[in-house]
Amino acid sequence: MDKIIGKEIEKTDNLNRALKLPAIVMVSMGGTVGTGLFLGSGYVMQNAGPGGTLIAYLFGGVIMYLMMLCLGELMVAKPVAGGVQAYATELVNPAMGFTVGWIKTLAYALTASAQLVASSIIVSNIFPQVPSIYFIVAFILLFIVMNMGPVDKAGNSGFVFSSIKFFLVISFIIVGFAMIMGVGFKPTGFSNMVNDGGFFPIGIKGIVMTMMSAAFAFGGADLCASAAGEAENPEKTLPKVINWTIWGLILCYIVSFVILLAILPWRTASLNSSPFADVFKLAGLHSGELIVNVCVLTSALSSGNAFVFACTRSLWSMGSLGQAPAFLSKLSKKKVPIPALLATMLVASLAVVSAFVAKDTVYLFLQSVIGIANVFTYSLYGVCLMAFRKVYIKEGGSLGNLKYKTPFFPLTPILLIFMCAILFIGMFFDPSQKLALMTGIPTLILLYGFFTIYQRAAKKSMSTGNIAAAGIDQRRE
Repeated sequence: MDKIIGKEIEKTDNLNRALKLPAIVMVSMGGTVGTGLFLGSGYVMQNAGPGGTLIAYLFGGVIMYLMMLCLGELMVAKPVAGGVQAYATELVNPAMGFTVGWIKTLAYALTASAQLVASSIIVSNIFPQVPSIYFIVAFILLFIVMNMGPVDKAGNSGFVFSSIKFFLVISFIIVGFAMIMGVGFKPTGFSNMVNDGGFFPIGIKGIVMTMMSAAFAFGGADLCASAAGEAENPEKTLPKVINWTIWGLILCYIVSFVILLAILPWRTASLNSSPFADVFKLAGLHSGELIVNVCVLTSALSSGNAFVFACTRSLWSMGSLGQAPAFLSKLSKKKVPIPALLATMLVASLAVVSAFVAKDTVYLFLQSVIGIANVFTYSLYGVCLMAFRKVYIKEGGSLGNLKYKTPFFPLTPILLIFMCAILFIGMFFDPSQKLALMTGIPTLILLYGFFTIYQRAAKKSMSTGNIAAAGIDQRRE
């Protein structure tokens, strides 16, 4: 059967296909469920109130769900390492691939750095006499070792980290449910959701202000795209990854927030403390603070490891596409992109140093910058899917040959793009996010313009649209 494979995408299809279903699911969920849930949730609760918190996270969850539906068709049609920048290069134009590639890669590295900082702070609370720099160096070396081995070992190490984290989340849900229902505790019920100012005490402004923070907490759900090129039997594995990731995140976030809002008065939550710790303390668990510290530590490490993995694959893909230095595309004998890994850790380490100069300011700024990168990337998945369908049909492809079809096309990608635009607008209502917005948008424009000018000056041309068949039988039955 004749198969047409995009030349640029074909360059990114040389990694070892050894990742199994559980490992890919944990790479995706491990990068998503992190400090945004355990630490950042207090900020959303305090600024949006009970009802506003649920709506903000539901809004972010719907965006994540729509993105996964769009991503699913692209991944199954042509599973490649590197994700969105490879698709954007072929389906939109090379300048867009270059832009989103560098924006997403920078966001990955900064997120890994943020998780390193969070991990060092947590361990420093347990061992205050030890300088935090020692923990940072130790965690950096740990990430390098975990990602330098064969891909199945890297995926399995992330699986172990994430498994510990989800065990603790499930434990929290069990304890919280028992407190609400009065099983072994005095029942709290759900009165805290309405006692102080009603269900929506702050109104729509609180919802709009916190939607980006909620969306930031879901960032990383598309990490499975970075691992897609290394999936074992991708046509069967990746559709399951999508479903498992969606429902796993719903369990972790929505159920956890219902419990938090039922047990804790929303005004007591803050950015500087974990509401999860307060729940364990109210349950009478004397080791509650330690339990939450362990939970957040494993969360930060598993999330950081997942983003190191994703950033490494993204840099490797960009090097293969000519959008980054060529040495980043080199592989070891075990087909591991070592130069890209070391470059990732170098950037993450520099971000850690800057975080120590002004922790709070840098952390809040990075959260907004990373949120902008995530939302921009998610909207681009919708654009790529519409471009894919257009070229696929134009070149004679049959929808019946697609192993996975995005439901309700084209409504799904259009709705995804529209909801992402709402998030950008909402940032104007939060003074703490305006600076990130005013620097993030110009950065996108400058990257796009730089590559366009460079491409014209060098008189290079890169083909577009060749991904249409993506290894799929084009002939109609």
